[in-house]
Amino acid sequence: MKKSKIIALFLVSLLALGLFAGCTSSDTDGDDDEKVIKVGLSLPTQREERWVRDKEKMEAVAAELGIELIVRVADANMQEQITQVEALLTQGIDVLILAPHDAAAAASLVDKANAEGVPVISYDRLIANTDKLDVYLSFDNVRVGELQGKFITDLVPAGKYIIMSGAPTDNNATLFKQGAMKYIQPLIDSGDIEVIAEQAVENWVPENALQIVEAALAANNNEVDAILAPNDGTAGAAIQALIAQGLGGQVPITGQDAEKAAAKRIVEGTQSMTIFKDTRDLGEKAIEIAIKLAKGENVSTNATVNNGTVDVPSVLLEATVITEDNIREVLVGSGYITEADLN
Repeated sequence: MKKSKIIALFLVSLLALGLFAGCTSSDTDGDDDEKVIKVGLSLPTQREERWVRDKEKMEAVAAELGIELIVRVADANMQEQITQVEALLTQGIDVLILAPHDAAAAASLVDKANAEGVPVISYDRLIANTDKLDVYLSFDNVRVGELQGKFITDLVPAGKYIIMSGAPTDNNATLFKQGAMKYIQPLIDSGDIEVIAEQAVENWVPENALQIVEAALAANNNEVDAILAPNDGTAGAAIQALIAQGLGGQVPITGQDAEKAAAKRIVEGTQSMTIFKDTRDLGEKAIEIAIKLAKGENVSTNATVNNGTVDVPSVLLEATVITEDNIREVLVGSGYITEADLN
């Protein structure tokens, strides 16, 4: 009897210890588990090389930092972007990084995110007409336009100009042209520059730029002295039209985004310049800001930009003019492209 009581007592003690250990383990796990930050990323397109780079960089940084990044691409369709963002908001995201296809139409998405308690980073392109935006992250896009305008007018201070701007739905396109015209408009007013064509490129589509330049050349007996192209895709299309008329390399032309094809054209002498906006820095900064917003921490900004409703706290990065003189030092030297890309 005595022996069986001892055994029973021993078994009860073991059971109690097991229960206690189980409770302790569960409590500890609950304390140690940190919620994974979930970020939604909505991009307007992957048609241009720079947007591919943005996506790849953010995916790499998010993976390195243990952030769950859900990526959606709207393929230059605003209705698709609306559908995709609304779906992201149902997936429990902590922050939304939104690069809008249509700056004005995207305001409703910011308002919806705000109603769900989800902070929004306006990525690269400023979202207009909403007071609910948390942060705007981009380059100084007026300054980008100024760099283009100063470059082309220094090179061609008088003559016949074709002036193209980016998609009317993209607020950045407005800022680029605003900056460029700071240098071009005074020369138009003085009569030194004659504008033979001035038109926006719908959706930034190169084929649309090709048609603009072809029409301008046909209407002016191929007489053109300079072309303001807002980005490398439209510059490439303009150069295609020039080459078809035997004018390749004879007409100075601007660009932007430092695409590999543009870099090669600069070395070949058919494109005069491009603007380097290092999207590696932009993508990394976007994830860094998203983490701070998710944790409720303050985000350091260096500017404000008015979106038509409010001055939005902004983080603006610097851009660099690239020509044949510094293309290897800046683009190849930083690992953005390789020497082989130039051949």
